[in-house]
Amino acid sequence: MVSGRAWLCLLPLILAAPGPARAEEPAAGAADGEAGLLAEILEAFQFGSYGRVPFGSDLDGGTGRPVKVIAHPPRLLETPYAEVDLGYRHTVPSTGTSFLTQVTVALGERLFHFNGDFAADIAIRNLYLEVRDLLVPGLSLWAGSRMYRGDDIYLLDFWPLDEQNTVGGGLAYAFGETRLGLHFGVNRLSDSYQTQTVLVPGQETGTREVLFMDRQRSVVSLRGEHHFDLAESLRLKAVLYGEVHTLAAGTYLTADQREERLPSDHGWLLGAELSLYGDGPSNHANLYLRYGQGLAIYDELGVPYGLDREKKASGAREVMLGAAVNREFGDTAGVMFGGYARYFVDADPNVYDRDDAWELGLALRPAWYITRHVHLDGELNLQYLRPNGLSPGADSLEAPLVVQLGLMPTVSLGRGGYARPQLRLIYAVSLLTDAALHTYAAEDPLRGRGVQHYLGVSVEWWFHSSRYGER
Repeated sequence: MVSGRAWLCLLPLILAAPGPARAEEPAAGAADGEAGLLAEILEAFQFGSYGRVPFGSDLDGGTGRPVKVIAHPPRLLETPYAEVDLGYRHTVPSTGTSFLTQVTVALGERLFHFNGDFAADIAIRNLYLEVRDLLVPGLSLWAGSRMYRGDDIYLLDFWPLDEQNTVGGGLAYAFGETRLGLHFGVNRLSDSYQTQTVLVPGQETGTREVLFMDRQRSVVSLRGEHHFDLAESLRLKAVLYGEVHTLAAGTYLTADQREERLPSDHGWLLGAELSLYGDGPSNHANLYLRYGQGLAIYDELGVPYGLDREKKASGAREVMLGAAVNREFGDTAGVMFGGYARYFVDADPNVYDRDDAWELGLALRPAWYITRHVHLDGELNLQYLRPNGLSPGADSLEAPLVVQLGLMPTVSLGRGGYARPQLRLIYAVSLLTDAALHTYAAEDPLRGRGVQHYLGVSVEWWFHSSRYGER
């Protein structure tokens, strides 16, 4: 949150920002002209935020931890996180072209008031310039560092089709009910998979660092979207989406000073989305399907695992089916659903690998709107993992299963599954099978708790957020 003192510090910068071009005002109307210019500047300045802060107990003296046995578990028990969006839009009246600068600062889960550590996890999630309605209406260009996303599955907190965290650029063209977008981005993670620095003797004395390996990963994505009218208050959105990933070859210097050649790699992904919406302010039903091979099925900010003998991801493949639904029943009640099923096979030749697995995540959240600001929410969610390989130290295949039940009295800005901000009292109980308990380390005390409780409080908000928008 931005304090009043911080706003006073920002105000001179806001007022000094260049406003839209305007003719000089007559001397007699100078005051009115300045007031109008100030109003335009304040309208062009954009501020938004997303945030969540939970705290609670496991009813046994501990803090209470989320349970995770699949890639995208339900978000009922979350960790602290926040984003602050600052933007400024400058529109040229004579051409109608607008220039938007966007900065988003994110704060991670380390809270000083909780751990006493005067430090924070800070990241720049957006830092880009977008030019809209350039040359012709509907044409836009952008470049910089950006969260580049489509629709999400809120209850599982992930984007099943198009989500890129990219340094790059793109262009889009919207005409009628159709929008086309092309994007190109790169990254180079601070990991020995893509980067290596070595110490070498200096030219005269001492040593200096040399960037010995520099493997840049490139991503190209193409997205097409079209909207159809099905009925007076019902519309259909259809999306086609594709990605191509490439990774340059590199040479890694081992500890015994041998040069190890790392090959180039690549992958691709295709997906589609069908979305029914419009029957109410936030009612929707989204269905996602995607299939990918090779490098593209691994997160662009992650290091691929389960590589083949040549240390390539080219044999890996994935298929995913997802759904996200929100339905409001007037001012009385609502229900939200999110789920996905995924089959993943890595690139190594082992067909009985535990990394190769089916996984399923489901979450159902009904809500009763007692008043506009007081709700009673519940949640039933499930995590299931069915690996192809045997568990370590076991003679049988184990399939972890977690079922979680939650009850949430909620204070909300208004009625609706996406109404924010919200303050929630949460009680949740998680039921874990023996196979799920075996996913914990042997030394972890939670390995012996087949029933885990949580009692806590959580707040969540968003407004004008680059993460979610106004929903």
